[in-house]
Amino acid sequence: MASQGIISARLWGKIKGTEKDYFVVEGIKEAGEEEGGEPLPEPRGSGINRFAYWVTNSPLESWN
Repeated sequence: MASQGIISARLWGKIKGTEKDYFVVEGIKEAGEEEGGEPLPEPRGSGINRFAYWVTNSPLESWN
């Protein structure tokens, strides 16, 4: 998870899987262009795009 442009973040929870568990972080990013370059139905930070989510199998590994 790149911390650049993140206004706030919190641990949303842990999902227990059959083979691996998943840690989920919910955050709010600054307004701007999306990394994927795809147009958004609503601007980042409002409506359905208010939150961004990152997931990993271990908090010590990279967040996607």
